[in-house]
Amino acid sequence: MPKEVLEFADLQPYLMLKNGNFLYKVPYRDGVAVLKVYYGSRGTWGRIRKSFSNVVLYGQTSYMPKTRCRIERECLALWQKHGFRTFEVYDVEVRAPSCVPGGYLLLEYVDAPTLDNYMLNAEVPVDERFARYRDWLPEWSRRHDVAIAEREPKLLHENGDLGHVMLPESGGYLWLDFEMVYRSAAKVEDYVGHEIVQYVWNLHRMLPEDLRQRFIDETVNGYPVRDRIQLAHDYFHAHHNPFYRAARVIDSNRKRSRKPTSKYAVAKKLLQSLAGA
Repeated sequence: MPKEVLEFADLQPYLMLKNGNFLYKVPYRDGVAVLKVYYGSRGTWGRIRKSFSNVVLYGQTSYMPKTRCRIERECLALWQKHGFRTFEVYDVEVRAPSCVPGGYLLLEYVDAPTLDNYMLNAEVPVDERFARYRDWLPEWSRRHDVAIAEREPKLLHENGDLGHVMLPESGGYLWLDFEMVYRSAAKVEDYVGHEIVQYVWNLHRMLPEDLRQRFIDETVNGYPVRDRIQLAHDYFHAHHNPFYRAARVIDSNRKRSRKPTSKYAVAKKLLQSLAGA
């Protein structure tokens, strides 16, 4: 059966976001959908240079548009398989400028706040915000459980934060943005440790100063697996690989790394909160 075809002579009127990728809010059937065109704003040589460092130095997948599209499609299906809600993918053919086969996806459109925006919303009482955050922590931990059990790096966000978690009106949590992942099944625990600090660091630095310690404590008290808090700390301060460990000692002494909101500082705060729990 032939695919449904959507044709657009010009996508500019539908542009919603340009962040390396192009996101367009386009009409679809009786509503709208999001057309994601992968890395349409990055030049070919820029993608090649970035891909080299990602693949060779960091063990990640590349920045090439078709690779990004393929990886995201695989992750969307994998996360859904394990019971994590993600955007629905519409299997259609799009004919439009810059939409080459294998370089775009048409995704479900969801209008909902992200968890980081909710946590920063001063109009919501603080206790309500933290109650919602505590509710989310077991779901976050469950994903880490599955990733470790399955030795599956595709179940982890390589550069994630609470902006990758939406709060749909129907309840629960909707996860997004999977276009680049780590590749080594042998390093899944490392990736979990990195993700924990990455998520916490990103919101910690944006919260009002008087809420930062509570946020750290709520994370430690609400995340079900205490050993992974230690793992998160050790990823930055006691890595099992001596090369990485030495490199982080050097990096942690840089001016930006000594800030109280740096990832190194957040990793220490998590461990200190764990020790006092």
